[in-house]
Amino acid sequence: MDVGYQRIPIIKLWTLLLVPLQGELTDQLANQLTSEVLSRIHEDGCSGLIIDITGLWLVDSHLCAVLSELSSAASLMGARTLLSGMKPDIALTLETMGVELRGVRTTLNLEDALSALGVVGPQDEFDREGQDEAFALAARAAEAVGLHDIFGDRSGGTSS
Repeated sequence: MDVGYQRIPIIKLWTLLLVPLQGELTDQLANQLTSEVLSRIHEDGCSGLIIDITGLWLVDSHLCAVLSELSSAASLMGARTLLSGMKPDIALTLETMGVELRGVRTTLNLEDALSALGVVGPQDEFDREGQDEAFALAARAAEAVGLHDIFGDRSGGTSS
């Protein structure tokens, strides 16, 4: 086995792929990333791709070109791509160099990227449950004072 062989993790989350990049990414690994991710999108029928660069030490123009190419190809295959976790110094460097990430939507962090692709976090779920409970309580209170069916079918009550 080749000791120098490196592999980039590609994690499947339902219909999404998460690719956390860490350390320094060589040009060879960046090119390997493109072919492996596109193969997984095709094999798994994924609708979304998140590339998390929080752990990268640097992002150069070659990696930006690879990420733009990957995003465009993934889009052609039906997968929305989000790039999460760009650090301020990397963003400033890319802007100064005039490097563009065409077709790549960015988010501040992984949680925002997951949310943008429809993944509901535990707090969001808790908030939704709380709203449903408040709605049911209001419907029962309305019925108690004789206001029937003001909430329509959501109240769970019967109409008179």
